[in-house]
Amino acid sequence: MPLQSKIILFFVFLLSLIVFQWLFFINHEERVLREEMIDRGTVLAKTLAELSREPLLNYQISRLEMQIDSLKKEKDVIYARIVNSHFLVLADTRRNQEGWIYSGSISVIPEIIIEKNVLRAREPVIILDSIHGMAEIAFSLDSMLGKINRSRILFIVIFISELILGFAFALFLEIQVIRPLHKIAAGVEQISANSINEILIVPGKPSVEILKVNKAINNMRDKLRKNQNELISKTRLATMGKIGFNLAHEIRNPLEAISGSVEILSSGIEKNSREYPYLGIIKEEIHNLNDYLTEFLEFTKSQPGKRIDVKPSELIGESLLLLGPLLKKHRIDVINHSNTAKMFWNVNSNQMKRVILNILINSIEAIGTDGKIEIRSNFNGNNLELIFSDTGCGIASEKIDAVFDPYYSTKKNGSGIGLALSRKIVEEHNGSISIKSNDTIINNRGSSVIIKLPVTGGW
Repeated sequence: MPLQSKIILFFVFLLSLIVFQWLFFINHEERVLREEMIDRGTVLAKTLAELSREPLLNYQISRLEMQIDSLKKEKDVIYARIVNSHFLVLADTRRNQEGWIYSGSISVIPEIIIEKNVLRAREPVIILDSIHGMAEIAFSLDSMLGKINRSRILFIVIFISELILGFAFALFLEIQVIRPLHKIAAGVEQISANSINEILIVPGKPSVEILKVNKAINNMRDKLRKNQNELISKTRLATMGKIGFNLAHEIRNPLEAISGSVEILSSGIEKNSREYPYLGIIKEEIHNLNDYLTEFLEFTKSQPGKRIDVKPSELIGESLLLLGPLLKKHRIDVINHSNTAKMFWNVNSNQMKRVILNILINSIEAIGTDGKIEIRSNFNGNNLELIFSDTGCGIASEKIDAVFDPYYSTKKNGSGIGLALSRKIVEEHNGSISIKSNDTIINNRGSSVIIKLPVTGGW
């Protein structure tokens, strides 16, 4: 059953319970008030009958009048009277009724009679086991009925207020909980490969808890998207690993033969001849193909090789030394703020240096000429982060997630292997690598590459 239906059923049950409760209390109150009036009438009528025995026997009318006049102070008493056995009204709070003949019958037992809004209590006057008359007192029930009506009006007011509050609370639940939950449920059901990048937005003004659920689902969607991209990337890497060995034999053997043939041909051609430059082109392309094949075959390695404790500062220094001429040529300044001289990574130094070189070369190509590269460090727990920031052209936000995919490159002549290989190496060392664009401390432009690896000592 939907949550909305359950809430409606709950409110119907609650209102029914309230109605039943109030009806019970009103009926109970009416019954108690009636019983109170009956007991009161019975007691007063019996008292009046007992006090009237002697005056009635001696025919002392004045004493009878004094006794019934004392009842005028009683609340809700309409009249009181004494009637003898000959149906003559001897005393009555209404003096104009005295001396008249009573038209009713003389009660031989105590009686309570309720007619409309009047309660009559009758008690026989018994002297020596014979009935000599009757005492009768009439009470108005208007006061009791007024209390009951006020209780009913109070109930109606409270019931209407509860209806309004219940409706307001139901509307609040509809806006704050039910509608947002329906939207979230529909959004989760529609998650697919095509919509996984879309952020789920809950309309209206949902509650804080619903916003937390929505945020958690969006975080889950982001993680799912990242996991999907990683799975695709790993699948590609696995496929490339399977064909890597075949490519090694199918490409490298012909390359060796071509390279040897070119060397033989070059010995018979003069350097100043028209054909000699073409031999240089062939040699260069053979070299490029061999380098490309070497990068490709790096994916077939499942282990990072021998690891040693090495200082990150040494890896950075050796990389900058190798790239010194290239940095000078492009007029690029390197600002090294990293503080890692006393820290160690347990890594394959050649592979990790390859990662740093690849990052720095990408920054140089992104800058072109006249720019800056800044290297910073951040120690977090047992992990050391190296941040490489540049003033290059940056990467569009929609392309950041794809830059680590094999064969994806934002450069015109890029192979798309460098960053994919770098991530593979870093992850095999139990680390992570990420890129942020337009989020550097250098004039808020360019890109930042963050390498995070566990530190084995020195902190």
